[in-house]
Amino acid sequence: MIITCPRCFTYDDVLPSRRLPDGRIQFTCTGGHDGAGEHVWSIAPAVVDAPAGRTATARRAAARTPGAPRAGTSTEDAAIDELLEPLLSCVNAGEPFVEYGVVEYRFRLARPEMFVAHVRARGHLMLGGRRLASASTARFAKALGRLQKSGDLVMVKGPGTGAWRHDTSIGYWARPPRPTGPLLTWSMFCATQGRSAEWTAADRALFDTP
Repeated sequence: MIITCPRCFTYDDVLPSRRLPDGRIQFTCTGGHDGAGEHVWSIAPAVVDAPAGRTATARRAAARTPGAPRAGTSTEDAAIDELLEPLLSCVNAGEPFVEYGVVEYRFRLARPEMFVAHVRARGHLMLGGRRLASASTARFAKALGRLQKSGDLVMVKGPGTGAWRHDTSIGYWARPPRPTGPLLTWSMFCATQGRSAEWTAADRALFDTP
């Protein structure tokens, strides 16, 4: 039985369960939940079995073979699977933890057609989309989370900046080994690129073509 998080309604970030002293089964979802952080809940043992196929080994294999669809993969899972390799390439070895917006921006520049396709399917804040279930949260961040579970990336939480300042606890990503030193925020990155840290007309123009 696959256990989904009652807050974000997915199973991608649900950790293996543990039995509480009173016999109930506790689960933890490590998803961002729109800045609220991880969600913990428990259920009676009579209504749950151990999630099949959700071992750490299975997750690691999925992340290390990004081009190969998994057996029984849903449409949404397949969409996330295709993002693994492109997003991994947007986190550079040897640099500090970089704010999520930096990773997404690099992905947008490197794979504009793929980025637009996912945003058209799920929306984006720069287009007035919802904070919950946008392409950023429902797909891009989930793909990064899978890469973290596989050991390909490491992550810490930090403040969102610039166009991402609505998220008070956003992911900062890096290649292992875990770097030390200051975080590279989206606003700092934008300053090095000579661009605004807010969404611009040029950002939105990417969606003007059919």
